Amino acid sequence: MQEHHDVVAIAGEGKSVLKEVEAAQPDVVLLGVAFDGISGFEIARRLRQSPSQARIILLSLHESPDMVRAAVAVGVSGYVFLSRLLDDLPAAIETVSQGRIFEPSL
Repeated sequence: MQEHHDVVAIAGEGKSVLKEVEAAQPDVVLLGVAFDGISGFEIARRLRQSPSQARIILLSLHESPDMVRAAVAVGVSGYVFLSRLLDDLPAAIETVSQGRIFEPSL
């Protein structure tokens, strides 16, 4: 039996992300790496400093071990390559919902 997870994908202006996450109170937040005026890494860092307990998954075109390590270093729970989105996203959501880190196969 699969558990239900509240997942929110954030798009648009980076400045509104914290407010959107606070309002939605999701279990998991899907973020892109680039936003208007602020990076997904900075948004993740700010979310980790906020009261939100949401797990963060970054979705990225960048298939670099350095990018994955940098994401985990700022508090991201998962990193999914856009080229493998359909294959990896369900597993990433399940993994981070269980409190573990999801890193793509490199």
